[in-house]
Amino acid sequence: MSDNGHRTDETDWSRRKFIVGSVSVLVVGTVALFESSNISRAATAIMGQQVDQGATQVYQDDYYYIPNQMTWQVGTPMVLEIQNLSPVHFHEMQIGRGFQTAPNVFSNLKVQFNEDFWTGVHVTILEADGVDNLVTNKAVVKSDVPTGPWLLTGAGNGNFSPTMRPGGKIKLAFTVPDKPGVWDYGCFVQGYIHYADGMRGSINILPA
Repeated sequence: MSDNGHRTDETDWSRRKFIVGSVSVLVVGTVALFESSNISRAATAIMGQQVDQGATQVYQDDYYYIPNQMTWQVGTPMVLEIQNLSPVHFHEMQIGRGFQTAPNVFSNLKVQFNEDFWTGVHVTILEADGVDNLVTNKAVVKSDVPTGPWLLTGAGNGNFSPTMRPGGKIKLAFTVPDKPGVWDYGCFVQGYIHYADGMRGSINILPA
């Protein structure tokens, strides 16, 4: 065999090794991915969904929440800490379903949720700093800290919603009520502009 032919055979052998090696890596990777997804599914089946409990922090900024998805379970004691990280904008957090609308020059404006999640829920204010207003609506609210004109008690002022000034925060303690299903949360400051710009999220509430 000529030297040239020998190099050609080596080249062909190298190509075959590369192809076989690449296919092997792909197969191993696919199997590993399949196995890991099976393991993940099995773990989820055994352990269920991860449920938020105890101290849960929600950060507000322009214009989003962190996190924008949560999972709660009926009967779980919660401490919800809401903090506004925006240096310039006020932000609120309503939780509810559906929308109430008001006529507008361009279209019907979504002004708040139609169903208020907090109706009948016992809530304790543990901490409040830089709060512009807290509308209690039909929640049963008590406070461990001194309140001021920012606490708007009773129905008629809109849904339960703490609104924070830039840098403000509030800490609320409650037990997740027997209201399973998916609920939305959002900021309706500036007439739905914040909500429309992406300041919204969802809570999946699991039965007890």
